Amino acid sequence: MSENKLSNGEPLVYAVILSGGKGERFWPKSRRDFPKQLLKITDNRTMVETTVSRIEPLIPLNRIYLVASEEIKDSLLNVNIGIPHSNYLFEPFGRNTAPAIGLACFNLLKRDSNAIMVVLPADHYIKDNNSFLNYIKKAVEIAKMNLLVTFGIVPVRPETGYGYIESGEEICDDVCKVKKFKEKPSQKKANEFIKKGNFLWNSGIFVWGLKTIMEQFRRFQPLFTKSMERYNELESQTEQKKMLNKIYNETESISIDYAIMEKTSNVAVVRTSFDWDDVGSWSALERLTGKDKYRNIIIGDTVCIDTEDSIIVSEKGVIGTIGVSNFIIVHTDDATLVLPKEREQEVKEIVRRLSRNKKLKKYT
Repeated sequence: MSENKLSNGEPLVYAVILSGGKGERFWPKSRRDFPKQLLKITDNRTMVETTVSRIEPLIPLNRIYLVASEEIKDSLLNVNIGIPHSNYLFEPFGRNTAPAIGLACFNLLKRDSNAIMVVLPADHYIKDNNSFLNYIKKAVEIAKMNLLVTFGIVPVRPETGYGYIESGEEICDDVCKVKKFKEKPSQKKANEFIKKGNFLWNSGIFVWGLKTIMEQFRRFQPLFTKSMERYNELESQTEQKKMLNKIYNETESISIDYAIMEKTSNVAVVRTSFDWDDVGSWSALERLTGKDKYRNIIIGDTVCIDTEDSIIVSEKGVIGTIGVSNFIIVHTDDATLVLPKEREQEVKEIVRRLSRNKKLKKYT
């Protein structure tokens, strides 16, 4: 029997795990060569290991691919994930999600042109795995209708750190056509979205047929597609690597939402209700970790006096606080972060300034 079909003639389902994010808002724990997805944040496994184990009950290891940048290749290969080495796809450098997904598409095209793809970020927290897998199965069936399927999370708060999806006409239970994608909103807009009831958090989880997404790449990203077609024709790994470097140098950094999803009309959203978090910043610990009687999250050795509503993480040594409220304090062996909770989205700016400083760049 061909690998490309199940015995009942159905297409095989593959997973592509996007593992190339920088996790800048988790600085100083997350670094350029050891980013967030390689940290043990939600349990005693790295986030990429957790993501692989989440989808493995539905998709075997030999059909799971990881896409990451060359910069973290050694760190990633040191994690015992269990997938074949040929399923690791390394980008010359990060160019956001559209090129990463495109790279996976063209590699999968050589193996199984009839494939169904499940695209998962490597840094999500999902509590109810059975519910998650059931939604994936539903999305796979919708994808067979030549629709690009995304996952929308029913919002539990007016979050300003996520993009939103405005759902439209119903296709079937829990599945609607996408009316519009919305950028990360202001607090006022987020409140309005919640009141309207048909707005969902944009999870960045996708399911589609390989042929369907390839049609969209050809339509909306023609230059990238033509270059990748030439890349696929090369047989030498050395030539492929050289060609990929050229492609990435010429390709804009663009998300799959901007590149394709917002431009096409055949997009469906699965309305999901499982507990989900994109673990995007230190405050995610408040939703995932138990607090003490003063509503603090304490990790590591600390002495806290009159301290409340704070996140205090000591990786090495001890942290002492007096009279601290609503702060994030993180100490590693070579860096310390201190900021009010309400400004946590600005941690990226610290990383940017460090990267521009020759002396301090090593701390990124």
